Amino acid sequence: MWKMRQFLGLVLVCLYVQWGRASPAIVGCQEQTVMQAADEALDQINTHRTEGYIFSLNRVYDVRQEEKEGGEKHLHLTMDVLETKCHVISRRNWKSCEVKDIKDVPVFGTCEALVTTQINVTLHNFSFPAVAIVEICPDCPTAESLGEPIVAETANLSLQKFNKESAMTSYFALLNITAASMQWVIGPAYFVEFTIQETDCAKASADVDFTQCQPKDGMSTKGFCTGSHITDDDPEIKIPIEVNCTIYKQPVTQTVPGSVLVVPPPRIPMPPRAVAAANSCPGKKRHSLGLRALRL
Repeated sequence: MWKMRQFLGLVLVCLYVQWGRASPAIVGCQEQTVMQAADEALDQINTHRTEGYIFSLNRVYDVRQEEKEGGEKHLHLTMDVLETKCHVISRRNWKSCEVKDIKDVPVFGTCEALVTTQINVTLHNFSFPAVAIVEICPDCPTAESLGEPIVAETANLSLQKFNKESAMTSYFALLNITAASMQWVIGPAYFVEFTIQETDCAKASADVDFTQCQPKDGMSTKGFCTGSHITDDDPEIKIPIEVNCTIYKQPVTQTVPGSVLVVPPPRIPMPPRAVAAANSCPGKKRHSLGLRALRL
């Protein structure tokens, strides 16, 4: 059974202007310079992003080269990417992150990027209009809307347990819920992924009013958490709650000016994508993950 699972539409554009005469050159998706440019461009894209999960390069779908005055070369890259299990606050290299498997409700994305390849690869702009269609396995968790009350309850219960049991000296507050799913175990089991941030409320203080806790200024400490709990209508049955958080010190980084737009799923099928024009394109895929029917 095929079903539209997630729709990801992210657009982040920065301004770049350079004058010169465009002269197309023959390049291919399998060439070493193109693959290196795609690798490094995706590194920079992940670094600039402040929300969501780190993207992994699945393949270079198409490439077009322009040579400007002075010999500067511009590469227009079309890359197929997949979400990993690493949140962007981890600042990990995408090659060290595991791609979300079919049971994790994977998200497929298409990235358009403009880079120069003189001495170093420099990213000038990029955009992410994307759609994910995956093959659903019968026993795997199914995605839940992040706006569902049970999802917020699961995240809050998980955070309460972390604040109670962790060795951190300050309380943490919920930043964003980033993913949610449900699976039937002995009852409905809900799984959430969310980010947290350290507040100015010390655990050593008595009678803390959590509504007054504010995020710490400066080099804030953030975390990425996974949590779950099983619901039951019987009040005599104890509801197990699990939580696991990884804490990160956030470096001071400069981000590319732009905006992020999250687009809802389309009501009509997406139009077929343009046929790749460059030599040896599209490149070889690194993962399939149930995306075979898309013929991407």
